[in-house]
Amino acid sequence: MFIFFKNSWAYLSIILSLIVILPIIIILFFLFYSGNDTWTHLKDTVLTTYAINSFILLVFSAIGTLIIGTLSAWLVVMFIFPFKKYIEWLLVLPLAIPSYALAYVYSDLLNYGGFLTTLLSFIFFTEFNTINFYSIYGGIFVFIFSLYPYVYLLARQAFIAQSGTYIEVAKVSGLSMLSIFYKVAIPLGRPALIGGVMLVMMETLADFGVADYLGIETFTKGIYKAWFNLGDIVSAGKLSIILLIFISFIISIEKFFRGKSEFTNDVRALRNLKYNKLNTLIGIMALVICAIPVIIGFIIPFVTLINWAIGNINNINIYNFFNLVFSSFMLALVASIICIIFAIIIIYGVRTNKKIASPFARLASLGYSIPGAVAAVGVLIPLAWLDNLINSISLSYFETSFGLILTGSWFALLFAYLVRFLALSMNSVESSFIKIPKSLDYVAKVLGSSNSKILTKVNARIGFGGISLGLLIVFVDVLKELPATMILRPFGLNTLAIKAHEYAIDERLGDASIPLLAIIVVCLIPLYILSRRIR
Repeated sequence: MFIFFKNSWAYLSIILSLIVILPIIIILFFLFYSGNDTWTHLKDTVLTTYAINSFILLVFSAIGTLIIGTLSAWLVVMFIFPFKKYIEWLLVLPLAIPSYALAYVYSDLLNYGGFLTTLLSFIFFTEFNTINFYSIYGGIFVFIFSLYPYVYLLARQAFIAQSGTYIEVAKVSGLSMLSIFYKVAIPLGRPALIGGVMLVMMETLADFGVADYLGIETFTKGIYKAWFNLGDIVSAGKLSIILLIFISFIISIEKFFRGKSEFTNDVRALRNLKYNKLNTLIGIMALVICAIPVIIGFIIPFVTLINWAIGNINNINIYNFFNLVFSSFMLALVASIICIIFAIIIIYGVRTNKKIASPFARLASLGYSIPGAVAAVGVLIPLAWLDNLINSISLSYFETSFGLILTGSWFALLFAYLVRFLALSMNSVESSFIKIPKSLDYVAKVLGSSNSKILTKVNARIGFGGISLGLLIVFVDVLKELPATMILRPFGLNTLAIKAHEYAIDERLGDASIPLLAIIVVCLIPLYILSRRIR
């Protein structure tokens, strides 16, 4: 009994992890289904294509976002250059634009007669009839410039948290700023950088909208084809299992190379970072480097969507539109709060007893690699069984039926969001908590504090930046989530993402731009607040 209370937070972490793992376990049961003709056909014809395309998208998107996110974060944290105070939060803005919106915009701008095609023809004095954006290269382009903020935010937070003492010691040792960047800053910020790249990888693997619109054959697109076009949930489940195995392999490799390394910052030696002012030429170069991803990932798509929306502004029903905004906002807010609470408890449970809780926490983070629709299936099966059980009991003892209490309400949808997006908040909280020396916990225990007080008074306060970041990332992603919302939404519930999708599939991009712009505007305010809060 004493051992149980001693490790109570670790066991609570395991319980919450098991709740999140349950839909994943349901999906794993597809391993025991024998392959049918559809699965045999997919395995013999397109499985290799799915694997190659997904791998190419994964690798190049990860490399591109790592370079852009890390370099831009280092520049805005360490140096003073023109318009820096604006650039450091403008770099976050592409996070507000759904990846599929970028695909819509650039496929139109780079098509025959598109604005960018015409502009390139004028600049290079060469006739660009069309640029084949409907390809894997277009997908890489979209993912890099829409997902790099994941790396940028975590890298920026990590660089700000580093003590200026390390930089001063490195300078005294004769290292240049470039050497300090890859010999000091990168190793110290490695958990945050890897966390950001992991988010990019899982987002890339789970995406459907970009791959479907640009005609890229990936695992996720294959899952949707098998489920919706072929009506074969078994094949969809087997493809989902391959995704789970793949992402598990990636996580295992990262944990293996990290080993038992931990942060051992001495809080007594912390010193604020000193900014380095760049000369005019290098300052302009830094500005250009940081401005390019902002222009490509936010300004061009945002201006294009505004241009599309101008001609359709009179078609808006104000009452229905504000209902869409309110329902989308509340759904995202509740889901993000639930996810961050689960993440804090799970990560703190791992902190108190890593050996017991860590394996379950790692499994709980796998949900982000599952496409939204597949996560919805994993949620529907146990909740439908529970609904039937409740109805059977109520009919037997009370002669009444309660209907679909779980699957017909927000509960199923929020559960799917928890499974799908818990990894986002866990990575943010973990990257923040891992930098808190455990000696602070030990001191608090010696002074008589319980684990609950240590969590709320020490870890949560010091790691508030990571907690806020996790809350924001989940909020923004739920706001943009499409497939799980369409499948599990209660009757009468509509969101901005669903409305934009309905217009887009009808090729009404002008009408689709209005709810897309609403998503962007709603996301801009918390993005700006968070950017300032991190600083």
